[in-house]
Amino acid sequence: MRRALAVLLVLGAVAPVASAQIIPTFRKDSALDGRGPLDIVRVAMSRGADGRLRGEVTMEDGWDTDDLRSAAGPSGSICLTLYTARTPGAEPPDWLVCATVPAAGDQLRGRVLRDRANGLPRQVAAATLSRPTARTIYLRFTQSAIDRPASVRFAAEAVTRGRRCPRPLGCRDTAPDAPGTANLTLRTTAPSG
Repeated sequence: MRRALAVLLVLGAVAPVASAQIIPTFRKDSALDGRGPLDIVRVAMSRGADGRLRGEVTMEDGWDTDDLRSAAGPSGSICLTLYTARTPGAEPPDWLVCATVPAAGDQLRGRVLRDRANGLPRQVAAATLSRPTARTIYLRFTQSAIDRPASVRFAAEAVTRGRRCPRPLGCRDTAPDAPGTANLTLRTTAPSG
């Protein structure tokens, strides 16, 4: 009897840990629809146990910093496009969370950018980047960096530049295909009444 009780107590202690597993909201994209070296096949977002948001962008093939670097002109980027108030397809995203290539070195730079009506997007926070596989990049950032919305509609965009890419826009791939987005609910709001 004591042994059965001990097993139940252990299972009860493990159950909350298992329920804390973070399951991201994700969208898959068709393979080989991109025109450049970076073809996005999956984009995902989740909220971590620490409250930070994690975006995940996975490519069809492995890639490295050189795939984003440009011999002449601006380099490419991998960005999450976040909509918290604006309409996807009709307006630019409210926020961008991007991995960009520095002028020197191979360490990608993570930034959270806010769109402005009267100019280029402005950096409002840093994003932490990690590469769990040769195909995937994680972009982590705080909810306060994007003003703690109740939900966020998201997509991803990879931009590369090179001989075969049109100037000045470069080769682009989005996931899901524009203007599609996926939705991540961050907090519930009470019904008004």
